[in-house]
Amino acid sequence: MPDPELGGVGRDMGDCKAMGKTIEHFCGIMTRLGKNQAGNTIAIIAAALVPLAGMVGGAVDISRGYLAQTRLQQACDAGVLAGRKVMGSSGVLSDAVRDEVRKYVGFNFPDAYLGSALSPTTSVNPTLGANDTLQLTVTTTVPTVVMRLFGKNTMTATATCTARNDYANIDIVLVLDVTGSMACKPERDASQCSSYANTSGRKKTMTVDGRTVTYIDEETSGGVNISRMQGLRTALANLQSQMATIESQFNLTEESKRKRIRWAIIPFSQMVNAGFSKGSANTTLYARQPGWFNTTGTYRETTCLSSRGVVTCTLDRTNSSVAHDTTWLANTWDGCIEEQSTSNSITSTSSTIPSTAYDLLFNTVPNSTATRWTVADPVKVGADASTGSPQYACPKPMREMQTMTTTDFNNYFAFNQGFVANGGTYLDLGILWAARLLSRSGNWASENPTLYRTFPVSRYVILMTDGNMDAKAYGYGAYAQEWTWRRVTTNGDPDLSDDNHTARMLLTCTAIKNMDAKIYTISFSSGSTLSQDLIDCSSSTNSTNPEFAYKADDSAELNNVFRDIGENIGSLRLSQ
Repeated sequence: MPDPELGGVGRDMGDCKAMGKTIEHFCGIMTRLGKNQAGNTIAIIAAALVPLAGMVGGAVDISRGYLAQTRLQQACDAGVLAGRKVMGSSGVLSDAVRDEVRKYVGFNFPDAYLGSALSPTTSVNPTLGANDTLQLTVTTTVPTVVMRLFGKNTMTATATCTARNDYANIDIVLVLDVTGSMACKPERDASQCSSYANTSGRKKTMTVDGRTVTYIDEETSGGVNISRMQGLRTALANLQSQMATIESQFNLTEESKRKRIRWAIIPFSQMVNAGFSKGSANTTLYARQPGWFNTTGTYRETTCLSSRGVVTCTLDRTNSSVAHDTTWLANTWDGCIEEQSTSNSITSTSSTIPSTAYDLLFNTVPNSTATRWTVADPVKVGADASTGSPQYACPKPMREMQTMTTTDFNNYFAFNQGFVANGGTYLDLGILWAARLLSRSGNWASENPTLYRTFPVSRYVILMTDGNMDAKAYGYGAYAQEWTWRRVTTNGDPDLSDDNHTARMLLTCTAIKNMDAKIYTISFSSGSTLSQDLIDCSSSTNSTNPEFAYKADDSAELNNVFRDIGENIGSLRLSQ
């Protein structure tokens, strides 16, 4: 039995009133404590500290790891680019290349950065991949700050990168406007330049290689040549210097692995001089392929006179068939040609090329009257400027794809070697010959390998003009006199002629880009505009900010444009 003096111990402990005062007091304290929640927060916080520390610590350490990874990738990229530049075209992974890689990695990711364990001298070991690519993988560990409390002491960061040289082999086609306006200084607008070029006494002649060359005298100031032609010569010389630097690197390796840079040059106005074009063997195209030319041509004489700005032309519609003998070809012919047979159904809405447009089907083998080029005979169309007859201009002979020394390159563009300004602007004509020379399935296919000494060939076209399309309806050009023959239009209208020639240009530009070649376009002179046509012709993918189309207002800007193009052609690239 429980002792009653003990306050009823042995009864229900919850019955505090039945207990003694001491026990009753103790029981009350415990009851109140049991019902009081004021201290629960302390317990909850204490219980949550462990996972909270893990979460915060994880975020801190993950941020450190991300920072280390980003910095390591930047260091890796910088290292292989620097090393690939030192390697040049030798293809040799030398100690100098390794040292350069390590130096740049170490500079961008210093030893013990964030406490990491990466020593550039021992942990950075580049390797050589296919096609002389420089490869590198770098790995380091970064110590944790908080997560070590949970047993995670380090984090791993890895970066992989590869650098290649995009100028494995380089083929460049220069398509250059040498029309009469190129004799003016760049600051003149079209009207001012026309006045300059048409001033009495501006048109002159010289003898080059036994042929008479007619040209517009280039503008000077204080005895200094300030013409667009001279600005072009300077810019081209600087471009060649950039490529010569690359060539000097090519020459460091053994002959069997040596890459090359080749040039093709197409001066154009209203004609292209294809007959006397020189190939790599330094023989003319006519001498190599006489069967590609019609030496018997059909011509119509047209005489045009201008009175108070109005041009009046008279036409003898009797066709004159002329057979040119070897004496005329050897002593009189200037090398320019009329184009192959074509179709006048090609307009600005055309997306396909008719089967009868042999000129734009630039892989056509010239083996018939319609598919051959016909020797130009300006006398038979009355194209003598002194009598007010149709305008005629024959530029310097083009050069087919070949390597060129610095001396040969610069001599080609010399004034006294016939690189002069004269004639109207047929943009489609220049780009058409670029397509012919670049095609891997056409008449110059043997000159266009996909690989040279196991390395790919990168191909570029640079089209430079100082004006928009300006085909002369009454002039004697590559499609004869448009007003007379109507090979490009149905009615001889000069505006329609410009539109149709532009459509032809854009069709050809698309064909070149489909041949895996890049096209740069340049509009030169303050009076010219970077037209949408030039942007569309280029390899630009952004019309608002075209990356392959340029505007140069003066000679200094033109030089900068060619420098930028040269840097793009010969640039290093991160492969990964």
